[in-house]
Amino acid sequence: MIRDTPAIGNQLLFNQLLIKQLPNATGFIDLDFKVVFASDKWADEFHFESQDIVDKNIHDLIGPISEQWNNCILRCFKGEISESFRESYAGHNHKLKWLQWTLSPWYSENKKIIGAVVQFDDVSQSVNQEQKIEQLEFVLKETVNIGKIGNWKYNQSLDIMNCCSMISTILEVEEGFQYTLDNYINFHKIGYNRNTISMAIYSAMKNRRSWSEKLQIITAKGNYRWVKVSSKPLYNNGIYIGLIGIVQDITDYVLKEHETKSSENLLKTLINNLPLQIYAKDTMSRKLLANRSELDRCGITEESDIIGKDDFDIYDRTTAQKYREEDLEVMISQTPMLNKELKEENPDGTTNYYLSSKIALKGINGETTGLVGITMDISEIKEKEKELKSLIHVSSQQNKKLLNFAHIISHNLRSHSANFSMLLDFLKEEKDEEERIKIFNMLTDSSNSLMETLHNLNDIVSINTEATTNKKIVNLNDHVNNAVNNLSFYLDQNQGTVITSIPKDTYINVVPAYLESIMNHIITNAIKYKKPDTPLVIKFNLSHVQNYTVLSIEDNGLGLDMKKFGKKLFDMYKTFHGNRDAKGLGLYIAKNQIEAMNGKINANSQVGVGTTFNLYFNDEN
Repeated sequence: MIRDTPAIGNQLLFNQLLIKQLPNATGFIDLDFKVVFASDKWADEFHFESQDIVDKNIHDLIGPISEQWNNCILRCFKGEISESFRESYAGHNHKLKWLQWTLSPWYSENKKIIGAVVQFDDVSQSVNQEQKIEQLEFVLKETVNIGKIGNWKYNQSLDIMNCCSMISTILEVEEGFQYTLDNYINFHKIGYNRNTISMAIYSAMKNRRSWSEKLQIITAKGNYRWVKVSSKPLYNNGIYIGLIGIVQDITDYVLKEHETKSSENLLKTLINNLPLQIYAKDTMSRKLLANRSELDRCGITEESDIIGKDDFDIYDRTTAQKYREEDLEVMISQTPMLNKELKEENPDGTTNYYLSSKIALKGINGETTGLVGITMDISEIKEKEKELKSLIHVSSQQNKKLLNFAHIISHNLRSHSANFSMLLDFLKEEKDEEERIKIFNMLTDSSNSLMETLHNLNDIVSINTEATTNKKIVNLNDHVNNAVNNLSFYLDQNQGTVITSIPKDTYINVVPAYLESIMNHIITNAIKYKKPDTPLVIKFNLSHVQNYTVLSIEDNGLGLDMKKFGKKLFDMYKTFHGNRDAKGLGLYIAKNQIEAMNGKINANSQVGVGTTFNLYFNDEN
């Protein structure tokens, strides 16, 4: 504690005035930790008024003091001088500051320690700058190591090139390697790479242009590496003085990029050559990807022309709406739609069939991000399926015919055989010559009947073996006229009139002999079953039904009860009017002949009105 005497009092007042004006933040602390003097700067830094500081305990003024600070001031009380040190301080408004403290002993005139002189400087800006530099140095070091980035500088006047250690690592040179601009350039692969960097450096020197290139180098150990190199010219008062540059080893990135592109090309080649339509859509059903088959189906040439489009941009509104509803159902439920059969009508009238599958795409969080679609064109399969069904139907019909034919042959031949056997027995036993002649004549008739039966059966067998090989394009009108002319004698005898409305340019693909045979049987049938005392009228009309040209032959004859006889009309050996000349083979043969040409026949008839036969000639086959 300092005692006040008049002389000392004056001295204290003088000292106090002098210390208040010191440019540094300075305070004098007595041995009781009370403030004796303090500069205005000291008070300002702590946001105190000077009159409030004197005789106040330093701990009460500046708050909690660190152990280091307290130890330093205690050493000062013992006459020791401590080195300056930095500490953070939460000052006014709790704003963090950094203070540089300097504490030294305070001596009286008789060299006795009476306290400590406490000075500090606000070094917050300096500390913050140092921290930023330290952070930047850390980031730079880690960036260099992780990114494999090196830097270099070229001084033109000294012709010296300085490179960091990372460049030496990238180039795989020995420690102490002396760089020049020329030997640095020579690390680049001969050809495009060396020419490119040479021209870039020249352009930077002459045209003040910065540059950046991706090039390939050959290291000192002969290893190939990819680097990204960039440089910029340096100027001093507009005069070129050198270059600075950066080199980054991007070998791993380039190799992965090549692998990725190779995988992408392989995948793209694969999906473009699959016989499937493959596409991907986002949640708005806009196309993200489409393979070659999908582009062809949509009538688009380039993939870039379909990216971003939805089904409303490609299909009609009804079709697009149907596809959008399917997309939403799959994306919302995340349940795949597999092998759904679709049918599409083409503008040319043809129909395509597809099997469509859609699978939801899921992100990392499990939410739907879109969908992948796979469509397979099964039109050819459907056509083959249709052909197979037709073949099965034809085979079934042929089997029925074969079974029926076998029964007929068995029955007919057995009848003829029994007749022959019986007559021969009679002939063997008969002694009367006249009776023997009668029996012999009966045998001759039976023989002729058998030959006729065999001939008819042979004709029927041959129908299905020659039809497909002898088909030709013929004029229908010409063949109708020929058939009518061949039967003109019989038509005249029965007062028959033929009326035809077939266009002259009508052509059909048929077996000509079958066509003549069919019309001959039907016209003959009309003559046989005409109404007595009524002139016969036969009408030929033409129409088209789906893939068939239909020839209708109408007469005004006796007609049939179709409910009673309709199912048997085209069977073998079926007759319905008791005509002695009728054998029941004409319509059976006509049906076989037109079916052998992949056509069909049916009839409409009414008793007392007449009959119409409809011949369907297949336009496609």
